Amino acid sequence: MPLPYRRHTFNPMPDHTADSSKPADKEVPPSQILRHVWAIAWPVVVASLIDATEGLVDIYFVGFLGPAAISAIGMSRQIVFIVMVMAISITGGTRTLVAQYYGAGRHGDVSRTGQQAILMGIYLALGLAAVSIVLTRPALVLLGAPEEVLAHGILFLRLYFAGMIFMILNYVMSAIFGGVGDTRTPLKISVIVIIVKCATSYALIFGTWGMPAMGVAGAAVGMIISRLAGCVIGMAILIRGRGQVRLSRKWRLKPDWSIMSRMLDIGLPSGASGFFRNGARVLLYRVISGVNRPTAAIAALTMGFQIRLFAIMPALAFSVAATSLVGQRLGGRQIRSAEQYGGQTILLCMVMIGAGSALIWIFAHAIAAVFTTDEMVLGISSDMLRFFAIAQVFSALSIVASGVLAGGGETRPSLYYTLFSQWGIMLVFSYVLAFPLGLDVTGIWIAWLAAAVLQGLLTLKRFFKGTWKRAVV
Repeated sequence: MPLPYRRHTFNPMPDHTADSSKPADKEVPPSQILRHVWAIAWPVVVASLIDATEGLVDIYFVGFLGPAAISAIGMSRQIVFIVMVMAISITGGTRTLVAQYYGAGRHGDVSRTGQQAILMGIYLALGLAAVSIVLTRPALVLLGAPEEVLAHGILFLRLYFAGMIFMILNYVMSAIFGGVGDTRTPLKISVIVIIVKCATSYALIFGTWGMPAMGVAGAAVGMIISRLAGCVIGMAILIRGRGQVRLSRKWRLKPDWSIMSRMLDIGLPSGASGFFRNGARVLLYRVISGVNRPTAAIAALTMGFQIRLFAIMPALAFSVAATSLVGQRLGGRQIRSAEQYGGQTILLCMVMIGAGSALIWIFAHAIAAVFTTDEMVLGISSDMLRFFAIAQVFSALSIVASGVLAGGGETRPSLYYTLFSQWGIMLVFSYVLAFPLGLDVTGIWIAWLAAAVLQGLLTLKRFFKGTWKRAVV
């Protein structure tokens, strides 16, 4: 349970004294843990769905402009995903440090960490924007974009990257709020952002309400305006201190390398893990393109990834809850409580994901039929979803257990497990099983399942090892 925020004791300077009012390290009733985890997790799930909706809004609106416009959005977003994974290096470290400092009652360090995270987000965004704008055309060409797609995509991406600073700052501020267990404020901001996004994108794409008709580029400008609104609201809340966290009005514009280096030490492995995980999936498309029915198989895999994106969101939410709750208790030296919160969060996540996976297994054919009527794609998709349903349980296990480890600042093992399972197992065995052993596309699904099982069990073993309990502020 988050410690109460006491405005009268707030000190913008570091406070390295322990808070004598912290509760004793004792057993916590499972019902209380459930309430705390759920209170943090459900807003993250809803906010994630809203973020996913943002991309669907763009695709829906530009769909009226033709197939080339849709392709431009689709290809551009793949490039954005690869670039934006770097933001995890900041948000992961920020969430962990804020949680531990908050749990220790060191509100001055919470403020300093939040300020430095925002400054680092600005530096990262400016650097990525400068590089990405230059590489926009080569990146789209590398993906095979034809000329009619390039005509839409280049301007869209350049505008998107120019305004990426507001996107990254939104993520950083959400991590600050999440570190103290406040996930409702980011959810409220996300609701405002998506409303502004829908209105501005519609107006700028089609030129309504007195706005210029910018076509596909209007979607990028809509992102900039909506995320700018989110930044203004988030900063106002953080500085005014109306919630559980408040940033000092006296900003230290000079980088504090002691804080930044620790954030990166925690966050860089998480960012690298996301990069290699996404990279492995891109290469998996290359492997699947060599099977007997590549077009149908690629369509099935694309569909499977989209279904998995929504189905795995509860695990991502539980991971955020685990990092926050475990980090707070480790910061307050409540080791026994941290163990309980970690174990119970993993258990609760497994129950929820297990139930969802069972439904996917049972209704695999019906779910696939929602997205396609092609009999060949339908057959491949049904088989794939059953493999994915089992794999998802172990993927969720690795995600939420990694969240527990991150609460103690231990993020490197998850990177190693990702490299080993995704690159050493999934990619290698998908090729071996599909081609030399002649299992075709089924071999790829088996390799995917084996990698997920291995990564989940390795991460769970690391949780039981308990070294994460010693990595505290």
